[in-house]
Amino acid sequence: MSLINTAVGLLAISSPIGVLPVVARAAGGDDTRLRQISRMAVLTFLFTLLAACWWGQALLDLFAITLDSFRVAGGLILLPIGLRLIEGLEVSHPDVETDSGSLGVVPIGLPLLAGPGAISLVVADSPPSWPGRLALSGVIILLAMAIYLILRVSMPLRRALGELQEKVISRLMGLLLSAIGVQMLVGGLKGCFPVLGTG
Repeated sequence: MSLINTAVGLLAISSPIGVLPVVARAAGGDDTRLRQISRMAVLTFLFTLLAACWWGQALLDLFAITLDSFRVAGGLILLPIGLRLIEGLEVSHPDVETDSGSLGVVPIGLPLLAGPGAISLVVADSPPSWPGRLALSGVIILLAMAIYLILRVSMPLRRALGELQEKVISRLMGLLLSAIGVQMLVGGLKGCFPVLGTG
C-alpha cells in the first residue's frame, strides 16, 4: 500500500481520540503527570513501530514467514478491530490505575497506541529498500508528533469534542480501518494463492 494508506491505517489503529479517556483518567487532572504520560506513550509508540519497520522483515525471514502470509494475519487482526470501532465498542481499554508511574509505556503506549494491528501494518507495508523505509520512518515520526499533541490537550479536547463527536470520529476510523484490513487480507490471499488474481 502507499504511504498515505499506511499513515491513515496507523492513525485509525492507534486511535488517539479513543485513548483520550484513558489518558485523562490516568493524569487525574495533573498537567505535569499528563505531560509525562504523553511523552512516555509516544516514545513507546515511536520506538516500537520504528523497530517493526527496520527489523520486522528480518524476524519474518528468521521464522520463514512470507510477507503475504503476514499480510493475511494482519488483515485478520485489523478487520475485527475496525468492526468493533464501527459498533462503538472499546477495542482494548483495560482499567487504569492512577498511581502507576509506567502508564505511558503500558498500557497506553503498548498495546493501546502501538498494538498488534499497528505492528502488523508497519511490517506488512515496510518497503524492501532503504529509501522506502526512511520514508515510512518519517511517516511514523510525524504521526508520533501528532499523537503527542493530541494527548497533551486530552482534557480540553475531550470537553471540546463532546461525547457525540468522539463517537462519530471513532466510527469513521473504524470504517477506514476495516477497509484497510480487507485490502491487506485480499492482497495477502492473492499472493498466497496466485490463481485468485487471474481472470
